[in-house]
Amino acid sequence: MKTVALVDTNHGRGHHLTYMRFFSKTLLEMGYRVMSFYPQPDDVLPWIQENCPDKAENFYAFEMQEYQWQELPVLGRLPALFPKWNRWPQPILILGRWQKTAAMIQEAAKQIGHEPDLVFLNWLDNYLSYYLRGSMIDWVFPYPWSGLYFRPATYRFGQRYLPILKTPLSHLAVAQSDHCQAITLLDEYEAKNLQADIDNKPVIAFPDFTDITPPDLTYSLAADIKAKAGNRTIVGLFGALSKRKGLLTLLHAAERCDPDDFFFVFAGSLSKAMFHQDYSTRLNEDYEMVQTIVESSPDNCLFHFEFIPGEPQFNALVNSCDVIFSAYENFPYSSNALVKAATFQKLVMASEGYCMGKRVQQFELGVTIPEGDVDACVEALIELKSRLTQPKTDHQPDFEGYCNQHSLQQLAKSFQDVLNLTTVHQQQQTTSPS
Repeated sequence: MKTVALVDTNHGRGHHLTYMRFFSKTLLEMGYRVMSFYPQPDDVLPWIQENCPDKAENFYAFEMQEYQWQELPVLGRLPALFPKWNRWPQPILILGRWQKTAAMIQEAAKQIGHEPDLVFLNWLDNYLSYYLRGSMIDWVFPYPWSGLYFRPATYRFGQRYLPILKTPLSHLAVAQSDHCQAITLLDEYEAKNLQADIDNKPVIAFPDFTDITPPDLTYSLAADIKAKAGNRTIVGLFGALSKRKGLLTLLHAAERCDPDDFFFVFAGSLSKAMFHQDYSTRLNEDYEMVQTIVESSPDNCLFHFEFIPGEPQFNALVNSCDVIFSAYENFPYSSNALVKAATFQKLVMASEGYCMGKRVQQFELGVTIPEGDVDACVEALIELKSRLTQPKTDHQPDFEGYCNQHSLQQLAKSFQDVLNLTTVHQQQQTTSPS
């Protein structure tokens, strides 16, 4: 039996726990032994024992906290050469993270008596840096590895260049590591582009699956939505609510829409810090604008600015709506909001372009609008209401096709692609001359 180590030191941020649980369960069901490294292993082990009881004996959960910047395992203490710096340059810090991770895996392997055949980094972004090359990784990390690249640097930083020489820099130069098996992404479109830039290692698209636990039919908030909405079309925005999620756009659209036609639901945590992305005065004013609208208690809106307890409750909210608003701003990445909507056969509004907009258009899941365009949002809502009341034959959403592409079954296939590469790599290592 081969062993896979899953590593993620992020907890409580988005879907990290969901990924650790379902990655583990999928690999166990595929016949692998799994080592899980996570900040709160007690949130993973009992779930595996409950949801995969016949394979739980092959699961090992270890605690691994987020790498602390002040730890300098590679070169020791911050030298006096850099008195103005309170930490090492980024490449050195990331190299230290690789080394610390290897040390913890090695110690855990001694405990259970099994070395990992593959280390999979659930959030590969934490292990990447400009100026960091694959040969440096091989120096401190001896295990075959792969990982999920969530936020490609070209979206975040654009193309960066070496000063003076103007040579293009790669955020994924670590993929040149001899131990790198493949790079995986949630964005199938960007995977094709990235493969052209990384011609020596495979780039594999992973499904952006979600937890489709049946809705909690006793969740009072879902019942309140139905009761207050009446016969109006229900539009929902859920999760961590912020300007980037399109909150302001949908609030202003709600002000312009006929209150007899639409009912808007805003549910999830709202933090003032979420409006501080560049610490500007305008973002503070935006937050105050949200508070002003909420305090006016518009009849066509329901506000629930609290954490949604769990997936059954989240799914109950999605199921209570007619339209899911996913027109995020400055968000070129994948989101499993689409697969939740498709699972419960809800139409979607997304921002045009990038990953989510392309998927909505490809699978006819709803409509796309220019991000932040309130007028276009209002027009799109009217269009979606029309589709709901008078379905058109030329707009047939392929909910099933989208769910199949982003399913746990597809996750197993993608993992198998990576593991097959690991097997080939090990065979080559065995047969190569010393």
